[in-house]
Amino acid sequence: MSALTARRRGEDRTRDVAQAALAAFRNRGYRLTQVADVSERLGVAVGTIYRTVESKEALFHLAVLEAAGRWPERLDLPLKVSGLSETVGVLRRVGEPQSLWPTLRAAAARAARGDARAEAPAIAGELYDTMARLAPLILLLDRCAHEVPELAAIFDEEVRRALTDDLTAWVRRRGLIAASDRATTEAVSRGALEAIAWLAKNRPDDPTAASIDDAHARAAAVRIFSNAFG
Repeated sequence: MSALTARRRGEDRTRDVAQAALAAFRNRGYRLTQVADVSERLGVAVGTIYRTVESKEALFHLAVLEAAGRWPERLDLPLKVSGLSETVGVLRRVGEPQSLWPTLRAAAARAARGDARAEAPAIAGELYDTMARLAPLILLLDRCAHEVPELAAIFDEEVRRALTDDLTAWVRRRGLIAASDRATTEAVSRGALEAIAWLAKNRPDDPTAASIDDAHARAAAVRIFSNAFG
């Protein structure tokens, strides 16, 4: 066996562990998931997993890299991390608002140009594309973030709250909702976001939505979002 073939097989095994870890953490959450859950999914001994990761924290880090599509060119095994600090760093880089919803952020910061509602389709389409691309990571954090304060701070405050604030700022600045109170504006904004989120990240796993393909889901997300402020 050549060195290249051996390395590729090693990379494949590491990805297998990462994918099994992602499934395990999504299923059981952070606190309940153990290394043994991953070994059971792969049908290997627990010791085999410890050749890939040194700890449960490293296993979660591997799952986050897989979910975020941030697989490094080189990964020294067994993977070692210092608690969750490295994972938090990855999540902060992935969750930078300017890279996730630049169209909305720019629109919220500037004065209206012509028909404000004409901005909605581009904003909705970008949000759908971002949520669809990061669906594995969002679903992982949906399940695990509130069990770990460091993860909740990023997911709830630095991403979800920031997104809601940017959308609310855009809606209020454009005067898209007649009611002037923040609660009404935020409720409508959050409802429009949740519609996009379900179509982008939850629909693919919902057996009752099997007939809805990506193109129709994206079109529906744009339509629902735009109509919410029509």
